[in-house]
Amino acid sequence: MARNAFGVAAVLAGLVVGCSSGSPAATPHPVSSTTNAPATRSNVPNVIIDTDLSRWWDDATAIGMANVLQQQRKLNVLGIVSDIPNPLAVAALDAIDTAYGHADIPIGAVAHSDADTAPHGYTDALVRRLPHSVRNSDDVPSAVDLYRQLLTRQPDRSVTIVSLGAYTNLAGLLASEGGRALATAKVKRLVVMDGVFPGGFGPVTNQKLDLAAAHAVVAGGHGGPWPTPIAWVDGLDGIGTRVGGTLCTKTPPDNPMRIVYEALFQCGKVGDGDWDGPALLYAVGDVPHVFSVLGRGGAAVINEQGGLSWQQQSDRRDDVYVHLADQKALNRRIEELLVQRRA
Repeated sequence: MARNAFGVAAVLAGLVVGCSSGSPAATPHPVSSTTNAPATRSNVPNVIIDTDLSRWWDDATAIGMANVLQQQRKLNVLGIVSDIPNPLAVAALDAIDTAYGHADIPIGAVAHSDADTAPHGYTDALVRRLPHSVRNSDDVPSAVDLYRQLLTRQPDRSVTIVSLGAYTNLAGLLASEGGRALATAKVKRLVVMDGVFPGGFGPVTNQKLDLAAAHAVVAGGHGGPWPTPIAWVDGLDGIGTRVGGTLCTKTPPDNPMRIVYEALFQCGKVGDGDWDGPALLYAVGDVPHVFSVLGRGGAAVINEQGGLSWQQQSDRRDDVYVHLADQKALNRRIEELLVQRRA
């Protein structure tokens, strides 16, 4: 999630009150037949994570926790796609996955990521310090192509997409040949970390990364908006989610979450909220009791300011937005997952 685009947490808080890299020569990063097999238990969610991992703390926590939950057989990560034009973002994702023993998770890169227009942030530290087989975005398929491959192989209405960054890849999937029909058939639910509901204001957070794509997903073009149910994890939820402060004392130096924490905060005070971690945990049902699900019968719309607001009455009967109900319990669970490494 693009934290600074919030304007940042202060704005939202006001609303509440009023090893070396080990990188070999380039080799393809194939779609693993084992990783993409349907989960063996019907209650284990199959997820694709769409992330702008590059600079912000919460994208890293979401990927780290997803890996831990995969170790615990509580979810099946079908693949991870980058939606940020940083060509090393996919290498950093591969480094995190590899550190947790999941080097076979397929990864895709946003279109034109070789433009290299996004700040690299902690991705360079992860690539420098951890083993990985993906060098850059040239080594992986495009995000839209990977979406299509992964969705095609899954049973109908079995996939949860967790969107933690720009809408670019989602809009690209809908615009691709047969992509809308594929999403309609295969996706059970789209979970989006974005919005300040119900009132909202102008474009913030992940909308700002690609406004045209956000409009295509929310409002739609000729084909209409995103065709499956959407759950929006509200932007207010991350303000008090300050987590990870024990990483430098409880984990070894090569723990990927510690590497990111050191790069961002130098093992000092937690300097950022965590928006994407809660969205991931909500999406997979890990701590359902800490969230309140609201807005049934309504839907997110593009308001007059170009941002997101909640329309109370809608023909999208299955959309909801999510507010946080138990901050302390959420923080405890995230801390518990962040300090784990290998099963």
